[in-house]
Amino acid sequence: MYVGVFADIEGSFGIWRMRQCRMGTREWQYGRACLTADVNQVVAGAFDGGAARVLVKDTHEVGFNCLVNKLDPRAEYLGGHYIKPSLFGDITGLDLVLYVAIHAGSGTQDAFFPHTHYGIFSELRINGKAVAEMDIYGGYLGELGMPIGFVSGEDIAVAQALATLPWAKAVVVNKKKETYTSGEKSRQYLTAGREQLRRTAAEAVRCASQMQPLHLKGPLYFEAVFRTEELARKFNTWNFPRQGATVAWEAADMIEGFDKLNRLTFLPKNLYPIRRPLAFVMRNYFRIKNTYFAPQPDSEGAS
Repeated sequence: MYVGVFADIEGSFGIWRMRQCRMGTREWQYGRACLTADVNQVVAGAFDGGAARVLVKDTHEVGFNCLVNKLDPRAEYLGGHYIKPSLFGDITGLDLVLYVAIHAGSGTQDAFFPHTHYGIFSELRINGKAVAEMDIYGGYLGELGMPIGFVSGEDIAVAQALATLPWAKAVVVNKKKETYTSGEKSRQYLTAGREQLRRTAAEAVRCASQMQPLHLKGPLYFEAVFRTEELARKFNTWNFPRQGATVAWEAADMIEGFDKLNRLTFLPKNLYPIRRPLAFVMRNYFRIKNTYFAPQPDSEGAS
């Protein structure tokens, strides 16, 4: 079995504030260590459960958040954004996806760092329903025949994910500062939490036959509500229908809809003809920067 371990960062054990997720900061360098520790436990669990091959796909911001030299050497690593064969790169043949460190969707009250796909949106809707990333990514991967069978993150994010992916196994992560700055008690919580990641990932792989690719029946009507009307005007270079701060488009399926979402957020019309060399340059720039020029970590008193 070929298992993909997809990794965000906000839902990692050990992380409690936004700056620990913001690329380039000293606190993010600490957050990278937290994420890498979580990913390693899920990778180990995937192999425990019977995976023959594991691919780690880093999806937060521009990718390259995991500390590659600290990753389980049995796993392959894929960072950065791509154009072909998918935004996630070459994920051909994955039988199951385990999604680590997810967060709640844009507009979710009382959630830690809620956003969907990109921080410029106050809400994303499909056919009138507010959605989070597990709806969008799950639907996209589902049309490629790949089910999401595991999620980890704060309770609100996990609840949103399970409402869409009821078959998935899940681990809930605490987001309170005191959980990670209380000495021995914090170390015990981290150890127990990461052991749970490993056990639950293994269970998900063993139960892979019960997991279902998510299929959202088309046609699909997308609405991206930007945080301001000015942002909507700035990002809508493709002239999708717009009313105030809301940009809308139709798609026959999630693959088409996700492509248009990425055009709206990452691929302005004037850069679209050079998208492939641009993606190549960006991947390599951030790979080098985040590998060799990252700041020293600041754990802010975390255990």
